[in-house]
Amino acid sequence: MELKENIAKRTIFIPVIVFIILMIWGLFFVFTKSDPNSYNAQFWSAIYQIIAWFGVFYGIYFSNLWGGWKSQIGRANLAFASGLLAQSFGQFVFSYFTYKQVEVLYPSIADIGFFGSIPLYICGIYFLYKALRSRNFFSSWSIRILALLIPVCILGFSYNIFLKGYQFDWSHPLTIFFDFGYPLGQAIYVSMAIITFITSSRFLGGIMKKPVLFFIVALFAQFVADYVFLFLSNRNFYIGSNIIFSDLLYLLAYFMMTLSLIKLGSTFYKIKNS
Repeated sequence: MELKENIAKRTIFIPVIVFIILMIWGLFFVFTKSDPNSYNAQFWSAIYQIIAWFGVFYGIYFSNLWGGWKSQIGRANLAFASGLLAQSFGQFVFSYFTYKQVEVLYPSIADIGFFGSIPLYICGIYFLYKALRSRNFFSSWSIRILALLIPVCILGFSYNIFLKGYQFDWSHPLTIFFDFGYPLGQAIYVSMAIITFITSSRFLGGIMKKPVLFFIVALFAQFVADYVFLFLSNRNFYIGSNIIFSDLLYLLAYFMMTLSLIKLGSTFYKIKNS
């Protein structure tokens, strides 16, 4: 166990270094206003999902430490890792179509992965909540109101920023489903993460508060990345440097989720050594 702990601690710096390189590389394309269809830009867009693969690896690895599917936190690790894997699938399909010079429509096969990560992230935060909650947590009316108010506020924000003046085209029902399904699903998992953060203060003296806070930031980053993409796509602004900018937001979201899984794993060692 000690050997595994040392290996885990030494390797967590690898995704950080890779992220910094990929972020600087992507920002170079933005500041130089590079053509997103150039070979270098397409290559970058295809490989930055490697950050998500790190998250998948750490999610599965740390899940085993927590007891795998037998424990709620182990299940949370697996669910979040699966969500990153789904995102990676969507990114792979998107990159493949771009490489083949096929117009990537919205929605497309890629949305199986992108949208599929939403229920997986909801499951992940649900398992984490079940592991940390106290029995009487929802007996408080203030908590019940907060659980209702948070998603309503997020949906209201989403509507005013991204969906205000939305034109319903019922000849494309799948597009309407995704346009509203993305904000609804993400409002659910962000609000669940905030509720879980409040709950975590009662677990082992609050030792899980930082990991849950990381997940809040990661899920909100995913929320922002998806909404910027939807905003740009629906208004035909998904062109030029905007494409690279959107990819940078996804890169940040994948990195934050990977960091969250690493933080959750490092908490295992703190509990074990306490």
